[in-house]
Amino acid sequence: MACLPKQSGGLRPNPYGLYSLGAMLPELGRIGPLTLRTYTVLLDTAIITGLVLMFVQARRFSGEQPAHWVDAGLGALLLGIVAGRLGHVGIYWHYFTDHRSEIIQVWLGGIDWHTAVIGGVAGLLIVSAWRGISFARLSDAAALTLPIGVILTYLGCLSTSCGHGREVGSLADYPPLVAAELSDLYGVVAPRLSSQLYGAVLGVVLLLVFFLVARCVQREGIRLWVLLILLGLGAFGIGFTRGDSIPMVGGLRLDQLLDLSISALAFIGLLAALQTPVQET
Repeated sequence: MACLPKQSGGLRPNPYGLYSLGAMLPELGRIGPLTLRTYTVLLDTAIITGLVLMFVQARRFSGEQPAHWVDAGLGALLLGIVAGRLGHVGIYWHYFTDHRSEIIQVWLGGIDWHTAVIGGVAGLLIVSAWRGISFARLSDAAALTLPIGVILTYLGCLSTSCGHGREVGSLADYPPLVAAELSDLYGVVAPRLSSQLYGAVLGVVLLLVFFLVARCVQREGIRLWVLLILLGLGAFGIGFTRGDSIPMVGGLRLDQLLDLSISALAFIGLLAALQTPVQET
């Protein structure tokens, strides 16, 4: 096992002539007393980008108030964070049983994306009813922010070693970047499957699918559900490559079961959207 300093990030050659990703830029630098942590910057970028996109897309429809669409984005964000934190606490309750003061300390990290998505959709539904906005249009707008968030979140995890891949015997057995020298959460660098890179690639695929659906399917209200179906299935597959600890259920990781649950719920949402009468523009 190769053990490299956690702070020595970036791509570098290894004895196999491939590459090591190490711990890639956990920090981007400092502004005075403020430390710019890569994961936080990427996550904040995803949030700001999502809100901007909601504002911009609202302007496509006559009579819509862009500020109301931003309200919907903020509602989805708020409920998504709350639900995502509750999901994380529930999954790792064996830890929080002895650290209950940390349950509300979201800034320490730990949000489950599955329950965050459910909370986010609930936020969109609530604000759409409150502001009188078409949920189909809101969900289509939110669909564009989803792959961007996936890409930036997985790259953020690469910088902090969250969601790391399982260890393999030798990098020589794998093509470049399929496996690399990567650290786990404890800073131990070893040959591992590049699970976080797989996730970033999945985000790019989702972005391409979004534009394909937007171009080829004119019906409103289905884009988010299509992307969530594919995201759940993609994350399920990536789960077989991951090495981080999580409770197991029947030979599968608990998060893999949640992945499939998201795909199933999104499929139900897609069927419901297809049964909803088309709203005139």
